Amino acid sequence: MISTSETRERRELLLDSIGPENRFYHLFEYVEGLSFFAKDCEGVLLAANHHLVALYGFKTEDEFIGHTDFDLLPRRLAEKFRQDDLAIMQSRQPVRNLVELFLNRQGIPSWFVTSKIPIISRTDKVLGIMGIIQDYQQYEQRYDGGRDIRKAMDFIYSHYREKISIKALAESCKVSLRQFERKFKGYYHLSPQQHIMKMRIHDSCEMLRNHSLSIGDIAFELGFYDQSSFTVKFKKAMGLTPLQYRKQFI
Repeated sequence: MISTSETRERRELLLDSIGPENRFYHLFEYVEGLSFFAKDCEGVLLAANHHLVALYGFKTEDEFIGHTDFDLLPRRLAEKFRQDDLAIMQSRQPVRNLVELFLNRQGIPSWFVTSKIPIISRTDKVLGIMGIIQDYQQYEQRYDGGRDIRKAMDFIYSHYREKISIKALAESCKVSLRQFERKFKGYYHLSPQQHIMKMRIHDSCEMLRNHSLSIGDIAFELGFYDQSSFTVKFKKAMGLTPLQYRKQFI
């Protein structure tokens, strides 16, 4: 085995010698549904794999880099992501399996699981942030740890438009309410209530794009108390109101 000092020298020589066409993150192209990004401290995107580039409707990485979240997303979502990034850079601590909503350039939403880490220089200076993004549905399907509460998840899928008792879900899985909520969040990185809301918001986007129902009728169909409640929840998740979202497709 070679010495520690020689190992470090070899490592630095390897990293310094890598050309742009052979960047390590290109390996992510071979992981289905996985996106990679890197931003500087100002939030400017400086690297991305092809999956993320295509998600936002660009053809090449060169076309994609140089943008910020404010160029690509509704302002409220961009502000949220920027605050998250600043917190990670300030704490210098990674964040794992954060469930977030993204929109492609056509305004179609999808939910993703994001993990981010700060980029630290050799001189211990924070240079920015990088992360990976996985499709939430694919992530959930691959993860088999939730089998003991799968009955509850199946019920949510079939009845998320209705009023659902979290206590009844816990009883169906034969665990206490506290155990159920802890297990659910551990498996899916959302509380049961957040997961139900995620499904309602995602469904509402399709209804706003493809149906002539009024916003009030959509709110009623999806189990919201009224149109005002629906608008508040929608804007919190999407960064714009249901009417503003619908106008993109008129």
